[in-house]
Amino acid sequence: MFENEAAIISLPFVQPTLRVVPMPYDANHNGDIFGGWIMSHVDVAGGVEAYRRAQGRVTTVAVNSFVFKQAVRIGDVVSFYASIIET
Repeated sequence: MFENEAAIISLPFVQPTLRVVPMPYDANHNGDIFGGWIMSHVDVAGGVEAYRRAQGRVTTVAVNSFVFKQAVRIGDVVSFYASIIET
């Protein structure tokens, strides 16, 4: 979903694990934030929850897929939510 398409977004009733504002150096020449920037912050948010559970060092073993549903722009507040589903 990009540009003029309307999006209905429902957010969880919990605090985000991580909240970040992307800056100009995180974007391409069109002002869209790099997918790798988003992926790295998803990894950090997941790592925060994993660290809380493990109470020690953790690492990402694999990521199966990412689906980007709309563009993130410079100055957007991006919230990352993480929860442990299974151990």
